[in-house]
Amino acid sequence: MNEKLMQLLSGQEKFYPKNLEEKYLRVLNRIIELWDKKEIDDYFNDLLMDTRGGTRQGFPPEVASEIFALSIAHAKMREQKLLAAGNPWDDANLSTRTAIEQQGYAFSPKGFARSVEKGDRDAVLLFLISGVDIDTKDERGWTPLMISTFNGREEIAHLLIENGANVDAKDSAGYGPMHWAAFNGFESVVRLLIDKRATVNAASNHGWSPLLQAATRGHQKIAEQLIKAGADFNLASHDGWTPLHKAAANGHTGIVKLLLSHGALRHPEYQDGTTPMNLARKNKHADIIALLAS
Repeated sequence: MNEKLMQLLSGQEKFYPKNLEEKYLRVLNRIIELWDKKEIDDYFNDLLMDTRGGTRQGFPPEVASEIFALSIAHAKMREQKLLAAGNPWDDANLSTRTAIEQQGYAFSPKGFARSVEKGDRDAVLLFLISGVDIDTKDERGWTPLMISTFNGREEIAHLLIENGANVDAKDSAGYGPMHWAAFNGFESVVRLLIDKRATVNAASNHGWSPLLQAATRGHQKIAEQLIKAGADFNLASHDGWTPLHKAAANGHTGIVKLLLSHGALRHPEYQDGTTPMNLARKNKHADIIALLAS
């Protein structure tokens, strides 16, 4: 291992680019040479982004992954220094700010959020390389990861998580990335969050769980994923709504079957005594009435 690089990485061996060292030593030496210079961002940008209209061959995936990891390690170390000295949104490398602005985004928390919302991987990558806080929040308390999961941007969500985004962050109402993916029915995003160990029974300020949201909206496959991952199908909101209440009220027969097949309580009571059967009868869902009565 290159001793100077290990010193630059503060001894964090997990970031050491073994494939890059073996196959592209000249590139590695250049990274080391520029590490503490302002030109490093330009160099990382050039290595990671195709600025030649698709004519560049590019690096093998394992090498590209290591270069990206190095760029993020560098950005995080710089962010720590900037946080100690000032605001990273003010002190980021000028060329990176310019590159972001050329992509059509302001170099600001709002610009970062907009790039995530649009699923613009190149712009998000530039924001990450710049060293800004990956969990920066907007006026709702939403982090970039929450924005990506609300909009079904699986690739962006994966990119953010791999670079340290908090999978259990909460907004001002207590909802997190899993809540929003479940609410909008994005199965692959829910699967990603489960794989990354997000809390399946996370509760909002009013006690709403991702499963309660999926049941309310009729997202059966997501409900199946969450239950398989350990979601509590009897977990109620603070005022007493259970997934069975909401599925019965809204006519989601498949989810009612799913919940009952796993042993969900048939007659839980809302705070005023309302049961799933009461709701099914009120809304004339004959199939659900029969299921609850059987």
